[in-house]
Amino acid sequence: MGSARTALFNWLFARGQGGAMILRVEDTDPARSSRELEESILDDLRWLGLDWDEGPDKGGPHAPYRQSERGEIYREHARKLQAAGKAYRCYCTAEELEESKQRALAEGRTPIYSGACRELSPEEIEAREAEGKRPALRFRVPHEEVAFQDLLHGFVRFPPGVLGDFIIVRSDGSAGFNFSVVVDDASMGITHVVRGEDHLTNTARHMLLYDALGYQAPNYLHHSLLLGPDGAKMSKRHGATAVRDYRAMGYLPQTITNYLALLSWSPPEGREVLGLKDLVHLFDIGDLSASPAVFDKQRLDWLNGKHLRALSAAELVEYAREYAPAWEGNPHFPLMVESVLDNLVTLGELPAYLEPYGPPRSPDEHAAEWLRGKVAANVVDKAIDILGHSDIESIKDADDVIGRLKEYYAEKELRPKEILMPVRVALTGLDKGPSLHYLMAVFGRQECVERLRAALEAIR
Repeated sequence: MGSARTALFNWLFARGQGGAMILRVEDTDPARSSRELEESILDDLRWLGLDWDEGPDKGGPHAPYRQSERGEIYREHARKLQAAGKAYRCYCTAEELEESKQRALAEGRTPIYSGACRELSPEEIEAREAEGKRPALRFRVPHEEVAFQDLLHGFVRFPPGVLGDFIIVRSDGSAGFNFSVVVDDASMGITHVVRGEDHLTNTARHMLLYDALGYQAPNYLHHSLLLGPDGAKMSKRHGATAVRDYRAMGYLPQTITNYLALLSWSPPEGREVLGLKDLVHLFDIGDLSASPAVFDKQRLDWLNGKHLRALSAAELVEYAREYAPAWEGNPHFPLMVESVLDNLVTLGELPAYLEPYGPPRSPDEHAAEWLRGKVAANVVDKAIDILGHSDIESIKDADDVIGRLKEYYAEKELRPKEILMPVRVALTGLDKGPSLHYLMAVFGRQECVERLRAALEAIR
């Protein structure tokens, strides 16, 4: 959800400014990358309604768009830095680096690279090469202040000494994150980057690389992070965190984009229920708040209810089919969905709400109370009689049957519940569910009569 929020902010800014949205797959770490994961991410973005102008599935003037396919571009830039003395070989092992890190932490220092390989002599390099050690390539960070303008945070400064020499090419020859994104942003003509504030330190490193490579840096905006209700960074311990999880639960894509946009941004005129077109028209990146954004599921649920009830009947049914496959073949499926709409928070709740339309069942002890006694039997019997002389092909027909039943008992001092609940329980075995006229309209006259007769036999 946090990554989707970042993608949404970039997309809204690009679309609002008439710019181009570029989707790049940063997959240089094989342990955390796969084509299956890539396609899953792209599928989530498409489901949310976010498109892009260039990307691995579309191509474009800056192809290729997978970093795993841009190795020669990175090697060329790495050679340039090494030739200029701005990068050097590092032979430190993972164990040595971890030991140095733990020592710094124990001494209360921020772990940064010690510079052990920064000034190796040609002889020392030759000796390590002879041992078969494969070096990484580190950027030689100058001892100077690093400063840049952020579109949200203003002027950001990092004093000398807080950034250690960082790896730009791993020992296996793959480009590191900080190096690859700078090379790609520069070569792809990226003008604006919107990302989380946890990248602020990375941006300081990027500024150094842009300067060393002779490129102009893009404009940066670092938005606030997405926090859980406890104020900690959103993680799996807070529950569902992935877009696909919320899709599986039955939230609408327009709900997700609407809600994520409202985390750090307030629309003008107090409007809250907004579709993507509304967001493009109203969203202003300059109005983002730097305050942390706290994920509030209750507000998300409220928004989903609003969006559900704003759908046309055809749109609602189309979304609903995915969540109620056991029911969607029923010719009355649209009517069934309509009957429970007011109770729905998510479409994932549909199967439970549609249970009353299932096969006849024996009522539980609580529901069976409505079928006990002579009055209940008489009511069910009268309902059978009225249905026998009626056609039920619509909600209106069902309303007519219910109206005649109420009218018949109008002078017998029975409350509406005493008239309708026995019929409901006799039809479904449940004392809760969709309105009775929906049940009758979906079942039709013949099935209603059969169900009521079976219940009447059980009563007697």
